[in-house]
Amino acid sequence: MLKIYINDGMDSGSEYLLAPDPEGYLLIGRGMDCHVRISHKSVADYHALIAWSDGRFYLVDQKSGRETLLNGVAVENEWLVDGDSIEIGRGGLRMTVNIEKSPVELMGQETETVPDETRQIIHHAAEHIGLYDPAHDSGRPQRSIGMGLMLTFFAILGLMLLGLMGLNLGVYFAFVSSLVAFFPSLFYLGIFLWLDRYDPEPPQTLAFAFGWGATISVLFSAVLNDLGTGTIGDLLTGILFAPFVEELLKGFGVLLIAFIFRKDFDSVVDGIIYAGVIALGFATMENVDYYGRSLARGGFVGLMGTFIVRGIMAPFSHVLFTSMTGIGVGIARESHHAGLKVIAPVAGLSGAIILHAVWNGLASLDRNYFFAGYFFLEIPLFLFFLWVIIRVVRREGRILHQTLSGEVDRGLITQQQLEMTVSIFARTNWLSAAIGNSRLFSARRRFLRAVAKLGLCLWHRDRAHVASKDTGSLQMIDKLRAEIFMLRDQIEL
Repeated sequence: MLKIYINDGMDSGSEYLLAPDPEGYLLIGRGMDCHVRISHKSVADYHALIAWSDGRFYLVDQKSGRETLLNGVAVENEWLVDGDSIEIGRGGLRMTVNIEKSPVELMGQETETVPDETRQIIHHAAEHIGLYDPAHDSGRPQRSIGMGLMLTFFAILGLMLLGLMGLNLGVYFAFVSSLVAFFPSLFYLGIFLWLDRYDPEPPQTLAFAFGWGATISVLFSAVLNDLGTGTIGDLLTGILFAPFVEELLKGFGVLLIAFIFRKDFDSVVDGIIYAGVIALGFATMENVDYYGRSLARGGFVGLMGTFIVRGIMAPFSHVLFTSMTGIGVGIARESHHAGLKVIAPVAGLSGAIILHAVWNGLASLDRNYFFAGYFFLEIPLFLFFLWVIIRVVRREGRILHQTLSGEVDRGLITQQQLEMTVSIFARTNWLSAAIGNSRLFSARRRFLRAVAKLGLCLWHRDRAHVASKDTGSLQMIDKLRAEIFMLRDQIEL
C-alpha cells in the first residue's frame, strides 16, 4: 500500500492511498477530475500521476510544461521507494511517499517466463498512463517524420550531385566511377559497425551521418573551395583553405548528431563512429569525381592508378582527420566539466584541420616526397589512431562490465549474459546460432543492445551523480530494465 502525505500548503497533512492494483492510479493536479486536487500556482491542471505497474509504484510526469521532481531531480517516469520526496513544480508543493510494504520486485524473481497476467498489467499501464510497453515494442527504431524528410532530402541532393557529375563527365564515366567509389564504402562501413559492437547506433542516424558527409559537406566545400581558388590560387586553397572548410563542415555534422540525437551519442567510441561515417560519405562522393576524371583522361589504367592511391593507400585519410573532431565531441559528451565541453571539440577540430593540411601539403609535393611522407608520417599516424580506437573500445567493454555487475547481483541478467555482452566472439556466435529464426534473432539482438545501453546509461548516471549534474540517461534506465526483463524469456538462454 502506498500513502502520500502533503507537507505544505493549504492541504498540509492530507494523505492519499493507492493499492497495488493495475486498475488504480492517483492523478495529481488542479483539474476537477484529479484524485489529488491541489490549488497551488506551481501545479498544472494535470501535473503528475502515480500508478502501479511491473511490481512497482511509478511516478509519471504528464508533460504539462511544469516539472515533476523526485528527490530534487526532474523526472519523466521513475519508480518510487519508501521515503521519497515528490515536488510538484520546481519550488512548489512537496509530498512524502510512504510504502508500508515494499512491492515485489519482478526483476529479482528467478522466473523463466513472464505470465500473461503480468504482460497484461504492463500493457494496461503503458496504454493508459504512458509507461514504456516492451511487450509491444517491435525492436525497430521509432519512425520520425523529420528524420524521414531529412534522409529523403539527402537522397535527392545526392542524386542531383551525381547528375551534375554525369553532365560534366559524361553518364558512362559518372556511372563507372560511382560503382568504384560506392562499393568499397560498404566494406569500410562494415568496419565501423564492427567497432560499434557494444551499443550499435541506429541505422537512420548512421544514414544521416553518411548523407551529411556525402551531400551537405561536399556541396558547400566545392562552392567555397572554388571561391578560394579564384581568390588565393590552387596551392594555398589546397593546403590552407580547403582543410579548414571541409573539416569545419564535417565537424558541424558531428555536433548536430551530438545535439539532435543525444540519446544515441554516449561516448568517445560513438564520436569516432559518427565522425568516421560522415568522413566516409564525404570521401565516397569526392572519389566519384576523382575516379571519373581519371577514367575520362587515362581510361581504366588511369582509373586504377587513382583507385590505388585514393581507394587502397589512403581510404583512411578523411576518416583519420574527422575522427579527431569526433574524439573531441565524444570527450565533451562524457565530461561534466563545463570548460572541457568547449575545449575538447575545438581541440579536436583543430587537430583535424592540421592533419588534413599536412596531407594536402604532401600531395602537392614531388611523388618521391609524397611517398616518403606517406610511409614515415601518415602510416605511423594511422597506426597510432588504430591503437587509440582499440583502447577506447576496450575501455567501453570495461565500463559495461563494471556497471552491469550490479544488474547481475539484482537478478536482471546472469553472469553468462554479462560476459557474452562484452565479448565480440561470444555475442557473434550467439547471434549466428539464431540465424534462420527471425523472431529469436531479433530478440537476441535487442537484448544485447538493451543490456549494453543500460550499462552506458548507468555509467552516465554515476558520473552525473559524482559531478552533481543531471543526465538524460537517467530517464532511460527503467525503460531499458523493463525491456531486458521482458526479453529474458524470449532469448533461450
